[in-house]
Amino acid sequence: MPSPESINKIRDINFFAQNAAIGQFISVEIANSNRESFKTHLVGCKTGSYLILEIPSLLDAGNVKDLLVLDRKLIIRTICERTTGDCMGFYSTVQGILKVPYPVFFASYPEELETRELRAEKRLVTSIPCVMFKQENGDKMPGYITDLSNGGCRFDLVVQEEVVKVKVNSIYLRYVDPATNVEVTRLSEVCSQRKTGNVMSIGFSFTQEMQQTG
Repeated sequence: MPSPESINKIRDINFFAQNAAIGQFISVEIANSNRESFKTHLVGCKTGSYLILEIPSLLDAGNVKDLLVLDRKLIIRTICERTTGDCMGFYSTVQGILKVPYPVFFASYPEELETRELRAEKRLVTSIPCVMFKQENGDKMPGYITDLSNGGCRFDLVVQEEVVKVKVNSIYLRYVDPATNVEVTRLSEVCSQRKTGNVMSIGFSFTQEMQQTG
């Protein structure tokens, strides 16, 4: 866990827009006694005014979307996707709700936010061939691990133009561990993702110890 000294308070109105990327994961917590939360994606923003976020489906978030009413207080957390990869969080409120043509809601733009380091482990810049898959007998999607730490990695792969994001939360990664030169498989959770051109870059946290393949 980060020490209190690693938390930075920021009041720069441009900070969120400069560090967040359209399509990245956003964690939304309802600021009430039950503290219900859900994951969504950033659809857009107007600096100094509002954020636009997807309303999750009943399958993804249960009835939590019923709590999204005008002036509802929220706690929003995400990462500095464009820059450092640090975690940022801030208080917000629901400003508006649209159900057509797509279900989205408007949240107030942060006047003040906090950042903290997301990874305490040293990050190694790499270019390790890797495959990503949901099931052992399913399709394997090849790419490269571009940075690696004990707690997670960043995985880049080429995708088709119509692919906007990865729609699963957990997935397996298989690669040769550079420390042991042994092929391993790890269950990993999607923490962030962005698309630049035809390259999808996905940030993962490892949720399972390394399993030697074979």
